[in-house]
Amino acid sequence: MSLSTIPCAPTRRGDRHTSFEAAEKVDVNRMQEEKIRALAGLSHPVEEWWLQELVGKRLGCRLGDSTIRTSLSELVRKGLVELVDRKGRSRTGHKCSRYRLAEVGVAA
Repeated sequence: MSLSTIPCAPTRRGDRHTSFEAAEKVDVNRMQEEKIRALAGLSHPVEEWWLQELVGKRLGCRLGDSTIRTSLSELVRKGLVELVDRKGRSRTGHKCSRYRLAEVGVAA
């Protein structure tokens, strides 16, 4: 899917209602949708492990590392999530990537 084929859903970063609407309009699986919903409510980039805990709490279960990593990679490829930088810290204190919801379809 190229950026030009991603539907522009009406969203505003930090606005949970428009972000839910956007998540429903884009062709993603349930785990990807949960990540989009979690990222939509945040105003700052987050590490993969932090997102894993947030989504796990929302779903009421523990998620495997590969579940988060795989769907984040897919969302980055689709242009819905962006890798911001490598200034994050892993659980063990090493540098790691931070992610946020992409600006595609985000209204000012």
